Amino acid sequence: MPIDLRRSFVYLKEEPILRNNLLTCSIVLVAFVASVGSASAQKIKVVRDADSANILTVKKAGADLPSGDLADSVEKDGAGKSTLKLSSDKRYEASSFCVPSRSSEVTDCVHRVFIVDLQDEEDYEIVGEELFIEANRLIDNLKWIDDHTLSYDRWAGPHFGHRYVVDLKTMKQTGAFTLSDQ
Repeated sequence: MPIDLRRSFVYLKEEPILRNNLLTCSIVLVAFVASVGSASAQKIKVVRDADSANILTVKKAGADLPSGDLADSVEKDGAGKSTLKLSSDKRYEASSFCVPSRSSEVTDCVHRVFIVDLQDEEDYEIVGEELFIEANRLIDNLKWIDDHTLSYDRWAGPHFGHRYVVDLKTMKQTGAFTLSDQ
């Protein structure tokens, strides 16, 4: 079978173009992966917020606490994980629930943190944020700092939020912080 030299010459001529295209695609892919990695690794700036330092109170939960099997009603955080958290000494259990707002202004439920004192068998809820904030913003990063201090975040958008700290021994808010990735 005879070899068509014109075809072989065209193939050799196009090979550098294919290599250049492959190199360009590889560089673009590496740049994209690097930018996604750096975006997800951004540091969150945390600054003390004196204006929000005393807005929350801890009160005995009344009719706001959902009835029935509470495990079915526990809200999920921004990552899709349950907000149900047990303190290290196993005395307190905290979780977020979406409860009726009891307001004609907000027809949706509001997201609130509830604490169960397993030793005294008392239920508490954290209240004090504005109604529209509770209605439109999920609870995130709910965690126990120590045996009796609870912390949680509430994001106002993708780049701004608040972190609240509440002490269950004193039943008072002990801190508030502004969160930002800007």
